[in-house]
Amino acid sequence: MSDQIELLAAEERVGLIDGAPWIRNQFELHGWVKNLGLDFYHLQDNVQKARRSVFGEDSSVGQTWLQDLLHTFKHEGYDTAWDGLTAWRGRLHSSTKRAAANQLMQYVAERKEMIRYPEFLEHHWQIGSGPTESECKTTTHRVKHRGRRWDSKNAEAMMALAALHDSGMWNQHWTNLAV
Repeated sequence: MSDQIELLAAEERVGLIDGAPWIRNQFELHGWVKNLGLDFYHLQDNVQKARRSVFGEDSSVGQTWLQDLLHTFKHEGYDTAWDGLTAWRGRLHSSTKRAAANQLMQYVAERKEMIRYPEFLEHHWQIGSGPTESECKTTTHRVKHRGRRWDSKNAEAMMALAALHDSGMWNQHWTNLAV
């Protein structure tokens, strides 16, 4: 589909992924995007797991740590957050808590190049995949609504039309075709 919509000709090619190495490899192999980011939700999910392991479920200290770390990642970037994680891990004495810290730090280190939230925010790019996932649900719901039947070729065409409409590019698309 990237060839069909001439993705490689786009001025801005930005992608968010869940951080799975195989997905990242596909994006890099095909050169689909110039700027690849880690979906903030997935970073947050991994920080939450570490918080629960180190501080427990209901710790207010853990909640503050979580909010501060996520704020640092989002507004100050990877390097500052990494320094904070390193210092935090150094204060942990329990082997179980250190293991949780190590797991989080390994997750973050493996995705360093994708943790670019300050840059993404500066360019007004999304840092979370929620809007895209919501649009996918909405578009598919419109095509799959009760009483509607499509073969695969026509379903794809209907979804493309729905996406054109929802993106606000309906008129531009048809104007470009007329030229």
